Amino acid sequence: MAKMPDNFVDLVVTSPPYNKGYWSSNRNPKNGFNTKSRRIEYDSFDDNMSPDKYENFQKQVIKECLRILKPSGSLFYNHQPIQKMHQEVNPMYVYEFPIKQTIIWNRRSTPKLDKSYFLPVIEWIFWIQKTKNSRVKFDRKKANHLSSVWTISPDKKNNFPAPFPEELVENCILSCTDEQDIVYDPFMGSGTTAVVAKKLSRNYLGSEIGSIDLAKDRLNNV
Repeated sequence: MAKMPDNFVDLVVTSPPYNKGYWSSNRNPKNGFNTKSRRIEYDSFDDNMSPDKYENFQKQVIKECLRILKPSGSLFYNHQPIQKMHQEVNPMYVYEFPIKQTIIWNRRSTPKLDKSYFLPVIEWIFWIQKTKNSRVKFDRKKANHLSSVWTISPDKKNNFPAPFPEELVENCILSCTDEQDIVYDPFMGSGTTAVVAKKLSRNYLGSEIGSIDLAKDRLNNV
């Protein structure tokens, strides 16, 4: 992103690694606690930072996203509450930025079957605008999900470790961009954001350190 100019993209849709490698007992058996958090296996990223380092990393990413975002643009930042030691860890750092709205993604199901919790079937989508005074491009009539709760099942056909469904990205793109606008994802993963952007006649950019070939293959099939 450092190579990208200011006020360049119309929309950012992304979901970073959740740092589950740190909270997983399989990854950190010497941390003095035992938790059933499910660790996600990525290609070349172990998702195992100290909480302070992870928070600083994510804040740096969000700041850069907002720098390259046009004043009328939006950032949709998907993250998940993490249960550990019978408490919940949330990405509190997002509240340092101008949040326009918090959206609940109802996944309908979960692999986490810990009997000490209600089944955790939601994730957060933080809709962040460039500044407190910026006026974002938005047309709710173009969206498929009109409320702040989006009930969308996970993408079970995608073999990437942590994909989000095309329907989720589609709702962001339809409501906040026009054709030929630029959509960017700094954690491209399997390329879902780019794939949906291409299907909807938007330009796309993505950054990824691991699975770029998978993303290219999916884009070539569109």
